[in-house]
Amino acid sequence: MIIRAALTLACASLISCAAATAPAPAPAAQVAPAATASAPAAPKTNAALEPLAFMTGGWTQAQANGAMIEEHWMAPRGSSMLGSFRRILGNGAVPFYEFTQIVAEKDRVILRQMHVHGNFEPDPKRVEPMLLVLEKAGANRATFVPAADPTKANAGDLSRVTYFLDGTDMLVLVVEPKTAEGKPAEKPLEFRMSRIK
Repeated sequence: MIIRAALTLACASLISCAAATAPAPAPAAQVAPAATASAPAAPKTNAALEPLAFMTGGWTQAQANGAMIEEHWMAPRGSSMLGSFRRILGNGAVPFYEFTQIVAEKDRVILRQMHVHGNFEPDPKRVEPMLLVLEKAGANRATFVPAADPTKANAGDLSRVTYFLDGTDMLVLVVEPKTAEGKPAEKPLEFRMSRIK
């Protein structure tokens, strides 16, 4: 609020000063027609990101006790995509947020993700971003796996993450944990998010 109020006052002062010092307007016949502003051309999208365009949009899923999850993905532009995620409890509290970038590099596509608590403080266990690499993509499906170097991946027990479209208005996220040696495989977590219209 303080920043917004300060900006409002600054704009009001600038408008007052401009009005006081502005020359008298030219007669109507001498006023030049306003130039038509054209929208800037969109940067060319890296071809490696085009198979991920299906993720674009806002997605949500209702959960127990009035909670919900919400995920938003900006369209691929240039060499990147940007995503955000939050979980909202039934009482309105947000326990955490996640911010994700997908970037096309020279020889691979990577996914970096940061996790912060609801008060925007970093999680001490997840200070460094998680780093995943695109394993395969196509037909409205993309799978990411942890980077080969575990010290850079920061992926814990994560085995892979898959996004895919089920129909046109359902984005499915499947999170697969690693299977510990000598133990039965854990069931993947699946989130089925409807398109926000």
